[in-house]
Amino acid sequence: MIDSLLASETAELLLVNLIVCFAAFVQAAAGIGFAMIAVPLLVLIDLAYAPGPSLFAMLFLSIAMAAVDRRHIDRQGLSSLLPGLCIGTIAGALLLGALSPAWFGLVFGSIVLAAIAIGQLVAAPPRSRASYGAGGFVAGLMGTISGIHGPPLAVLYQRADHARARATIALIFVIASLLSLFSLYLEGIFRGPQLMTGLSLLPGLALGYLAAQRSRAHISDSFARNLMLVIAGASAVILIAKSIL
Repeated sequence: MIDSLLASETAELLLVNLIVCFAAFVQAAAGIGFAMIAVPLLVLIDLAYAPGPSLFAMLFLSIAMAAVDRRHIDRQGLSSLLPGLCIGTIAGALLLGALSPAWFGLVFGSIVLAAIAIGQLVAAPPRSRASYGAGGFVAGLMGTISGIHGPPLAVLYQRADHARARATIALIFVIASLLSLFSLYLEGIFRGPQLMTGLSLLPGLALGYLAAQRSRAHISDSFARNLMLVIAGASAVILIAKSIL
């Protein structure tokens, strides 16, 4: 009986780390994708893997990505984006208690798809405090409501140098993850047991990140940019489908 239980726990640990490994590889290569890939699969195995443990793992991945590519961080864009991100986060928290969640996925999914389509058909918007502030606001609003910050940021940086996009988005994820984990701690949702679960995901995270670093020379900027937009579009479709079905 004990041997069977240990074998089951070991198999689950291997499976969740394989999922995290793949999600970490995609995010380290493309700039986004961890939450969209890992969280839905992990919660199918056990609801205990979200939101705190998965956020904890993503925090470490984002710190590593931001640190390695720190020289590419778009500091001017970041300073314009952060106020909108904070305001959007507050607005999202207020909206959660005022509106039906059924509308959120439909609205934000549609916004992201429209933005991707416009970005492909029309010239990229001018680099300005207004455009970055708006992108940060939508990311904060959408991230607070759906747990997915990445798609608006992917659209915002779709025409930027990929190293700059990857580094800047990673730093934004660090800030967003810290804010979310602190909120979960205050609510009593992220404490000792959840921390240990998060730590159990780190081997797969490290393996996926290292694999992406070794593969970076073989991944072109155009491929990474297209992968980032595909992931953003897929997440938008999932949000819309969850709202309709």
